[in-house]
Amino acid sequence: MKKIRALVLLSLITVFFGCAGAAGTRENKGDIMVYAYTKAQIEQEIDNNWRAMGYSSRPDKFIAISFDDGPCGPSASGGTQAMLDKLDELKIKATFFLIGQNIRANKAEARSIFNAGHELGNHSNSYSSLGKADKEDIEESLDSASLLIKEITGKNPPLFRAPNLNHGIELTQVCMERGMSLIDGSVHGDWDGTGHTPQSITESVLSNPRDGQIIILHENNTSKGNTMEALAGITAGLREKGFWILSVGQLAAVKGETLEAGTRYSSI
Repeated sequence: MKKIRALVLLSLITVFFGCAGAAGTRENKGDIMVYAYTKAQIEQEIDNNWRAMGYSSRPDKFIAISFDDGPCGPSASGGTQAMLDKLDELKIKATFFLIGQNIRANKAEARSIFNAGHELGNHSNSYSSLGKADKEDIEESLDSASLLIKEITGKNPPLFRAPNLNHGIELTQVCMERGMSLIDGSVHGDWDGTGHTPQSITESVLSNPRDGQIIILHENNTSKGNTMEALAGITAGLREKGFWILSVGQLAAVKGETLEAGTRYSSI
Protein backbone atom coordinates (compact mmCIF):
# COMPACT_ATOMS: atom_id res chain seq x y z
CA MET A 1 0.00 0.00 0.00
CA LYS A 2 2.97 2.31 0.43
CA LYS A 3 3.15 2.78 -3.33
CA ILE A 4 -0.24 4.50 -3.46
CA ARG A 5 0.15 7.37 -1.04
CA ALA A 6 -1.29 10.78 -1.66
CA LEU A 7 1.66 13.19 -1.58
CA VAL A 8 1.00 16.85 -0.98
CA LEU A 9 4.53 18.12 -0.45
CA LEU A 10 7.23 18.61 -3.06
CA SER A 11 10.27 20.91 -3.00
CA LEU A 12 11.31 23.61 -5.42
CA ILE A 13 7.85 24.32 -6.89
CA THR A 14 6.36 27.82 -6.85
CA VAL A 15 3.37 27.97 -4.54
CA PHE A 16 -0.07 28.95 -5.79
CA PHE A 17 -0.91 31.22 -2.92
CA GLY A 18 -3.75 33.55 -2.05
CA CYS A 19 -1.79 36.81 -2.07
CA ALA A 20 -1.54 39.54 -4.65
CA GLY A 21 1.13 38.82 -7.22
CA ALA A 22 1.83 35.26 -6.05
CA ALA A 23 2.80 32.90 -8.84
CA GLY A 24 1.47 29.36 -8.89
CA THR A 25 1.94 25.87 -10.23
CA ARG A 26 0.75 22.34 -9.71
CA GLU A 27 2.73 19.19 -10.31
CA ASN A 28 1.39 15.79 -11.32
CA LYS A 29 2.90 12.63 -9.84
CA GLY A 30 1.57 9.35 -11.19
CA ASP A 31 -2.22 9.26 -11.21
CA ILE A 32 -2.60 11.51 -8.16
CA MET A 33 -2.67 15.29 -8.34
CA VAL A 34 0.10 16.75 -6.20
CA TYR A 35 -0.45 20.25 -4.86
CA ALA A 36 3.14 21.30 -4.42
CA TYR A 37 3.99 23.88 -1.80
CA THR A 38 6.97 24.34 0.47
CA LYS A 39 7.13 25.82 3.95
CA ALA A 40 9.85 28.23 2.84
CA GLN A 41 7.73 29.58 0.01
CA ILE A 42 4.73 30.09 2.26
CA GLU A 43 6.86 31.81 4.88
CA GLN A 44 8.21 34.10 2.16
CA GLU A 45 4.68 34.97 1.07
CA ILE A 46 3.88 35.90 4.65
CA ASP A 47 6.99 38.07 4.89
CA ASN A 48 6.01 39.83 1.67
CA ASN A 49 2.35 40.42 2.42
CA TRP A 50 1.36 40.41 6.09
CA ARG A 51 1.57 44.18 6.53
CA ALA A 52 -0.38 44.93 3.37
CA MET A 53 -3.08 42.47 4.42
CA GLY A 54 -3.74 44.35 7.66
CA TYR A 55 -2.06 42.20 10.31
CA SER A 56 -0.86 44.06 13.38
CA SER A 57 2.13 41.71 13.64
CA ARG A 58 3.56 38.87 11.58
CA PRO A 59 1.16 35.89 11.92
CA ASP A 60 2.57 32.73 13.45
CA LYS A 61 -0.52 30.49 13.42
CA PHE A 62 -2.08 28.68 10.47
CA ILE A 63 -5.59 27.55 9.64
CA ALA A 64 -7.24 25.99 6.56
CA ILE A 65 -10.65 26.79 5.10
CA SER A 66 -12.60 24.24 3.07
CA PHE A 67 -16.00 24.20 1.37
CA ASP A 68 -18.27 21.18 0.88
CA ASP A 69 -21.08 20.32 -1.55
CA GLY A 70 -20.16 22.33 -4.63
CA PRO A 71 -20.15 23.25 -7.36
CA CYS A 72 -23.39 25.11 -7.97
CA GLY A 73 -24.72 27.25 -10.77
CA PRO A 74 -26.07 30.79 -10.60
CA SER A 75 -28.82 31.16 -8.04
CA ALA A 76 -30.46 33.57 -5.63
CA SER A 77 -27.73 32.53 -3.18
CA GLY A 78 -25.01 33.60 -5.59
CA GLY A 79 -23.66 30.29 -6.84
CA THR A 80 -20.07 29.12 -7.05
CA GLN A 81 -18.84 32.04 -9.11
CA ALA A 82 -19.98 34.53 -6.48
CA MET A 83 -18.13 32.48 -3.84
CA LEU A 84 -14.99 32.53 -5.98
CA ASP A 85 -15.27 36.28 -6.45
CA LYS A 86 -15.54 36.76 -2.68
CA LEU A 87 -12.51 34.56 -1.99
CA ASP A 88 -10.52 36.46 -4.59
CA GLU A 89 -11.51 39.74 -2.96
CA LEU A 90 -10.36 38.41 0.41
CA LYS A 91 -7.14 36.92 -1.06
CA ILE A 92 -7.89 33.39 0.14
CA LYS A 93 -7.15 30.04 -1.46
CA ALA A 94 -9.27 27.18 -0.13
CA THR A 95 -10.04 23.49 -0.68
CA PHE A 96 -13.36 22.62 -2.32
CA PHE A 97 -14.72 19.12 -1.70
CA LEU A 98 -16.95 18.52 -4.72
CA ILE A 99 -19.92 16.18 -5.17
CA GLY A 100 -19.99 14.21 -8.40
CA GLN A 101 -23.63 14.85 -9.25
CA ASN A 102 -23.07 18.57 -8.76
CA ILE A 103 -20.01 18.54 -11.02
CA ARG A 104 -22.09 16.92 -13.78
CA ALA A 105 -24.69 19.65 -13.48
CA ASN A 106 -22.15 22.50 -13.20
CA LYS A 107 -18.98 21.54 -15.05
CA ALA A 108 -18.08 25.13 -15.93
CA GLU A 109 -18.23 26.14 -12.28
CA ALA A 110 -16.09 23.16 -11.24
CA ARG A 111 -13.46 24.18 -13.77
CA SER A 112 -13.64 27.77 -12.55
CA ILE A 113 -12.75 26.62 -9.01
CA PHE A 114 -9.64 24.89 -10.31
CA ASN A 115 -8.69 27.73 -12.66
CA ALA A 116 -8.92 30.18 -9.75
CA GLY A 117 -6.14 28.24 -7.98
CA HIS A 118 -8.16 26.39 -5.38
CA GLU A 119 -7.72 22.73 -4.48
CA LEU A 120 -10.32 20.16 -5.56
CA GLY A 121 -11.20 17.29 -3.25
CA ASN A 122 -13.57 14.33 -3.59
CA HIS A 123 -16.80 14.49 -1.55
CA SER A 124 -18.30 11.35 -3.16
CA ASN A 125 -20.92 11.18 -5.88
CA SER A 126 -23.89 12.26 -3.74
CA TYR A 127 -24.87 13.47 -0.29
CA SER A 128 -25.41 9.96 1.11
CA SER A 129 -23.35 8.74 4.06
CA LEU A 130 -20.95 5.92 3.20
CA GLY A 131 -19.81 4.70 6.61
CA LYS A 132 -21.98 1.56 6.47
CA ALA A 133 -22.10 1.15 2.70
CA ASP A 134 -20.83 -1.92 0.86
CA LYS A 135 -17.35 -1.64 -0.57
CA GLU A 136 -18.60 -1.86 -4.15
CA ASP A 137 -21.01 1.03 -3.58
CA ILE A 138 -18.25 3.10 -1.99
CA GLU A 139 -15.91 2.39 -4.89
CA GLU A 140 -18.56 3.38 -7.41
CA SER A 141 -19.35 6.62 -5.58
CA LEU A 142 -15.75 7.73 -5.09
CA ASP A 143 -14.58 6.64 -8.53
CA SER A 144 -17.43 8.48 -10.19
CA ALA A 145 -16.53 11.76 -8.48
CA SER A 146 -12.78 11.29 -9.00
CA LEU A 147 -13.26 10.67 -12.72
CA LEU A 148 -15.10 13.96 -13.08
CA ILE A 149 -12.41 15.80 -11.14
CA LYS A 150 -9.74 14.13 -13.28
CA GLU A 151 -11.45 15.50 -16.39
CA ILE A 152 -10.74 18.97 -14.99
CA THR A 153 -7.32 18.58 -13.39
CA GLY A 154 -5.87 15.73 -15.45
CA LYS A 155 -5.25 13.69 -12.30
CA ASN A 156 -7.14 11.98 -9.50
CA PRO A 157 -7.74 14.02 -6.31
CA PRO A 158 -5.53 13.28 -3.29
CA LEU A 159 -8.07 14.50 -0.72
CA PHE A 160 -11.42 13.02 0.29
CA ARG A 161 -14.06 14.19 2.72
CA ALA A 162 -16.68 11.69 3.86
CA PRO A 163 -20.29 12.87 3.44
CA ASN A 164 -21.62 13.85 6.86
CA LEU A 165 -18.15 12.88 8.21
CA ASN A 166 -19.52 9.34 8.42
CA HIS A 167 -16.66 6.83 8.33
CA GLY A 168 -16.23 3.08 8.24
CA ILE A 169 -13.59 0.42 7.66
CA GLU A 170 -14.54 -0.15 4.02
CA LEU A 171 -14.45 3.58 3.25
CA THR A 172 -10.99 3.88 4.76
CA GLN A 173 -9.81 0.89 2.72
CA VAL A 174 -11.13 2.31 -0.54
CA CYS A 175 -9.42 5.64 0.12
CA MET A 176 -6.19 3.80 0.91
CA GLU A 177 -6.38 1.88 -2.36
CA ARG A 178 -7.03 5.06 -4.33
CA GLY A 179 -4.34 7.14 -2.69
CA MET A 180 -6.64 9.57 -0.91
CA SER A 181 -6.30 11.05 2.58
CA LEU A 182 -9.51 11.48 4.57
CA ILE A 183 -9.94 15.11 5.62
CA ASP A 184 -12.26 15.92 8.51
CA GLY A 185 -12.33 19.21 10.44
CA SER A 186 -14.45 21.49 12.59
CA VAL A 187 -18.09 22.02 11.57
CA HIS A 188 -20.06 25.22 12.11
CA GLY A 189 -23.66 24.38 11.24
CA ASP A 190 -23.76 26.63 8.19
CA TRP A 191 -25.99 24.40 6.04
CA ASP A 192 -29.58 25.21 5.18
CA GLY A 193 -32.20 24.37 7.78
CA THR A 194 -30.02 24.93 10.85
CA GLY A 195 -31.32 28.43 11.42
CA HIS A 196 -27.83 29.91 11.38
CA THR A 197 -27.18 33.44 10.17
CA PRO A 198 -24.00 34.99 8.78
CA GLN A 199 -23.36 36.43 12.24
CA SER A 200 -23.79 33.12 14.05
CA ILE A 201 -21.58 31.32 11.52
CA THR A 202 -18.88 33.96 12.01
CA GLU A 203 -19.14 33.66 15.79
CA SER A 204 -18.92 29.87 15.60
CA VAL A 205 -15.72 29.92 13.52
CA LEU A 206 -14.10 32.60 15.66
CA SER A 207 -15.12 31.13 19.03
CA ASN A 208 -12.17 28.77 19.30
CA PRO A 209 -9.83 28.79 16.28
CA ARG A 210 -6.72 26.63 16.73
CA ASP A 211 -3.37 26.43 15.04
CA GLY A 212 -3.51 23.64 12.45
CA GLN A 213 -7.31 23.55 12.38
CA ILE A 214 -9.29 22.65 9.25
CA ILE A 215 -12.52 24.64 9.04
CA ILE A 216 -15.47 23.00 7.27
CA LEU A 217 -17.89 25.39 5.59
CA HIS A 218 -20.39 24.94 2.77
CA GLU A 219 -20.92 26.26 -0.72
CA ASN A 220 -23.75 28.56 -1.69
CA ASN A 221 -26.06 25.73 -2.77
CA THR A 222 -26.05 24.34 0.78
CA SER A 223 -25.55 27.44 2.93
CA LYS A 224 -28.03 29.56 0.97
CA GLY A 225 -25.49 32.37 0.73
CA ASN A 226 -25.08 32.77 4.50
CA THR A 227 -21.53 31.44 4.53
CA MET A 228 -20.42 33.66 1.68
CA GLU A 229 -21.85 36.65 3.53
CA ALA A 230 -19.96 35.57 6.67
CA LEU A 231 -16.59 35.18 4.95
CA ALA A 232 -15.47 38.80 5.33
CA GLY A 233 -16.06 38.73 9.08
CA ILE A 234 -14.49 35.29 9.42
CA THR A 235 -11.41 36.40 7.51
CA ALA A 236 -11.03 39.64 9.44
CA GLY A 237 -11.48 37.86 12.76
CA LEU A 238 -8.97 35.12 12.01
CA ARG A 239 -6.40 37.62 10.81
CA GLU A 240 -6.94 39.76 13.90
CA LYS A 241 -6.23 36.65 15.99
CA GLY A 242 -2.95 36.08 14.12
CA PHE A 243 -3.97 33.26 11.75
CA TRP A 244 -2.66 32.95 8.20
CA ILE A 245 -5.42 31.36 6.10
CA LEU A 246 -4.51 28.47 3.79
CA SER A 247 -5.87 25.55 1.80
CA VAL A 248 -5.54 22.04 3.24
CA GLY A 249 -2.51 21.26 1.08
CA GLN A 250 -0.81 24.50 2.05
CA LEU A 251 -1.51 23.83 5.73
CA ALA A 252 0.18 20.44 5.44
CA ALA A 253 3.17 22.04 3.74
CA VAL A 254 3.69 24.76 6.31
CA LYS A 255 3.37 22.16 9.09
CA GLY A 256 5.89 19.89 7.38
CA GLU A 257 3.41 17.02 7.11
CA THR A 258 2.84 14.51 4.30
CA LEU A 259 -0.81 13.51 4.18
CA GLU A 260 -0.98 9.72 3.99
CA ALA A 261 -3.51 7.72 1.99
CA GLY A 262 -6.18 6.09 4.14
CA THR A 263 -5.38 8.30 7.16
CA ARG A 264 -7.92 10.64 8.76
CA TYR A 265 -7.01 14.22 9.63
CA SER A 266 -9.22 16.55 11.66
CA SER A 267 -6.32 18.99 11.98
CA ILE A 268 -2.70 19.14 10.86
